[in-house]
Amino acid sequence: MWKLVIADDERVIEKGLKKMINWESFGIEVVGEAYNGEQLKKSIEFFDPDIVLTDIIMPYVTGLEILHWSREQKRKTKFIFVSGYQEFSYAQEALKNGAVDYLLKPVGAKNLEEALKKAIRLLQEQNIVEIFDTKKDEFQKLFEDINNGRNYENEDLYQMFQEAQLDITDCMYAGICAGICPDAAVELSSRSFGQFNLTRFSAFNRLTGAFSSRKLGFVVKKDKDALHIMGVFPGKDRDVFIQKYVDPIRKQVEIECAVELCMGIGRPVEQPSDMLRSYKDAKFAFGLYHFVEEKIVDFSDVHWEYNVTYDDYKADVEQAFRAIIAKDEQVLEKLDQVMNDIEALHYGNWNAIIMRTMHFTGDLGSRLNQYNLLDIDFYEMQDELQRKAEKQFTVSALKNCIHNHYADLVRRIYQKGKSEEKVLIEDVKDYIRQHYTEDLSIKELADVACVSQNYFSAMFKKETGQNYKAYLTSIRMEEALRLLRETDDKTYEIAERVGYNNVRRFVDAFKQIYSVSPMEYRKALREK
Repeated sequence: MWKLVIADDERVIEKGLKKMINWESFGIEVVGEAYNGEQLKKSIEFFDPDIVLTDIIMPYVTGLEILHWSREQKRKTKFIFVSGYQEFSYAQEALKNGAVDYLLKPVGAKNLEEALKKAIRLLQEQNIVEIFDTKKDEFQKLFEDINNGRNYENEDLYQMFQEAQLDITDCMYAGICAGICPDAAVELSSRSFGQFNLTRFSAFNRLTGAFSSRKLGFVVKKDKDALHIMGVFPGKDRDVFIQKYVDPIRKQVEIECAVELCMGIGRPVEQPSDMLRSYKDAKFAFGLYHFVEEKIVDFSDVHWEYNVTYDDYKADVEQAFRAIIAKDEQVLEKLDQVMNDIEALHYGNWNAIIMRTMHFTGDLGSRLNQYNLLDIDFYEMQDELQRKAEKQFTVSALKNCIHNHYADLVRRIYQKGKSEEKVLIEDVKDYIRQHYTEDLSIKELADVACVSQNYFSAMFKKETGQNYKAYLTSIRMEEALRLLRETDDKTYEIAERVGYNNVRRFVDAFKQIYSVSPMEYRKALREK
């Protein structure tokens, strides 16, 4: 039985990994667990495991530091790392220093099983080498690893490789992942799916022929989106192989097939045993077209610092929501920041970018809908936004799409809010006219408008140009004038009828507005 130790500072993840697969079916026994770097180091010293499944970032000592320590100890332990997207730079270094594989959280059972199979195979090969001093055919192994053991592909591709009779002395290898640019592919298929398939078939064949005829590489895998080639180049051209060999072939095929192609280039390696790593590099770099919008992406030039956490993202989402509610002038900038967070969290994974974006917009739209701020059906709005988002093929285009969506939505929300405020204020004014004889409080009027007292004060002042007390006084004085003209009621009687229980306050208010007392006003009327 192979011995394995699991380490993760999140106990839920550690327990989930432990229960995820049937370890015995792989001939593996889980002999220990660890929840920080120091515990993991002690477990390795005690159990001497064959395999360690560990997070990269852990308290006290990182998984990467333990990998270096294990190598210094000349241990034969194989390391499989699990990593968040924001830790990809650490994963790069881990692979460079001999890790078997890295798995992105959340870890899937299939990916974990494949990594374990690889670790076991390396352990078995290591034993064979030690006992018999023999070496497995690394090229055959490459086809097996890349094509997941599908013999009908392995045998055909391996035979083509043998027939190419490549000179692999003093050479270097580099994975190349090539395909039609995603935006160009959609445009072609929308015009004619048949023509798109024909163009793709022709482009892949010409790429295959170009590398083969020049003895510069061999095909290791084909799928619907990309052609995967292992380039073989003179070792002396390590720093210029892309410009000297790869890019000219891409440009030639573009012209011949009248289509735009993009390529991801893996880090060059010298040993056949490292070709799988370069293949994975190329595949990752190919996906970066969505992010960098360049036709050739060299993995060696990829430098991305992940300085955004999921907590940062959640905080920025909340700020964006509050900015909409508060009518913040920087609302669009705060919404843009959320999209920047999404790019940082999922850099290199286009599908994750789309999924996170739709989750963000759906959650935000749902909250706005709960506040009755949307003037359209929420589900129709979200379906339309998803259709628009799925038509974008670069992060910059997606960000622009989301920015424009919210620019329009915020404008409509605010316009809707303005019209609603006007209606509410008219309702309040009607209420004042009907109840001006009562001792009206701001709380009572805010309740009529169904808003907070602070918001009511600001809203009333904005819509009428005066505060509610001044408006109430004006209504009372208008009625007082009418009573002075049309009745013989005494001043204190008029004061009571218009809502004053103190005649002095009534007289003072009257004089402040009309510059004369009620008696002086009535006397002036009679003298006319």
